[in-house]
Amino acid sequence: MADTLSPRVILIRSREDATREMRAIGVCDGGIDAMRDKAETLVIKVTGVTVPVAHILKQQMLSLGGEAAVHQHVLTHAVESSDVLIMGTPLQMNRLVERLSFQPFDLPALGERIAEITRAMRAPGIPTLRARDFALDIGKRVHVVGIVNVTPDSFSDGGLYLNPTEAAAHALTLIEDGADVIDIGGQSSRPGSEPVSEDEELKRVVPVIEALSEEWPGPISVDTYRSRVAAEALEAGAAIVNDISAFSFDPEIAGVTAGFGAACILMHMQGSPLNMQEAPRYDDLMGEIAGVLSDAIKRARAAGIGDDQIVVDPGIGFGKTTEHNLTILRRLPELKVLGAPILVGPSRKSFIGKVLDLAVDERLEGTLAATAYAVAQGARLVRVHDVKPVVRAVRMVEACIASPIERS
Repeated sequence: MADTLSPRVILIRSREDATREMRAIGVCDGGIDAMRDKAETLVIKVTGVTVPVAHILKQQMLSLGGEAAVHQHVLTHAVESSDVLIMGTPLQMNRLVERLSFQPFDLPALGERIAEITRAMRAPGIPTLRARDFALDIGKRVHVVGIVNVTPDSFSDGGLYLNPTEAAAHALTLIEDGADVIDIGGQSSRPGSEPVSEDEELKRVVPVIEALSEEWPGPISVDTYRSRVAAEALEAGAAIVNDISAFSFDPEIAGVTAGFGAACILMHMQGSPLNMQEAPRYDDLMGEIAGVLSDAIKRARAAGIGDDQIVVDPGIGFGKTTEHNLTILRRLPELKVLGAPILVGPSRKSFIGKVLDLAVDERLEGTLAATAYAVAQGARLVRVHDVKPVVRAVRMVEACIASPIERS
């Protein structure tokens, strides 16, 4: 009898995975509803809590069958505070929230935040990104954003598409290759770059948007942090504002975006393009990125931009070392807590060159690998130069994530 038993590991990444596996062995619907929340595990970090609060969190989670990791000297009170890693199933987290509602030390408020995080991490995500008259079905498939830089000094393709006709023609080639969105930028944001004048940026991007809009009825994004550039680009036909400053450089740009009913891409950056790569440093990389983007989302909402119009971008290469960029890719699912679809833009970036010791024009394979990994980690949009090979790689990754056999 024992020889016929064959235990093996089952990978459960979501409620859908748990439902599928239980249904496959014949569990009834009621049983699935009762048990699937026990198949997932969440780890939530709470920073800088007092020793009494750390004790309460530890005791409550242990009593619920979960766990809470605290500093080794919390028990002896040799420290005044501790970070806490709360570990448990979504069901245990919800029960913890109930118990914290009766506790002192602002623990009810902490419980509310834990409840918000638990809901966000388990939410299916926004199925449709709304950008003016466009509805992008990012819930069904990852969307590929093709890059058109109308600049003389971008790190990869600077100077290639300065002529509006040539830039529009290149955009049409990217569309033929499978791009869902075209992102047009008139100012380089490479490390060490100086800003151009507002008039020069307008002179570069608006004619390209006008020319492309006449040829293609699809969504165009303008890569700018200036409200006047955003306004004139949207007037010319753009539907998305891609702001590397996450609405922090120009306080008017959020209102302009909302006024046109446009979508926005809010990117994290430490510093500015001029100084961002001067020894970037973080005490808590993912926590700081999430905090900045959370504040940006609040600015967008306050301006009247809907939740289904907001995309976040962790800013690969913008104020990050090679290790920072690799860590972002590894820990990308942590940003799901923001409740917004994630865009990742690793295309031809320097971290790929450093890992592989390759020049800019030799980074295709590295771009494909980083992009594919980002999609597997939950990115719903990817911003790239080499559209055709990326589209093929992304479609293959999607097939691997949800193959017909798994879905049956």
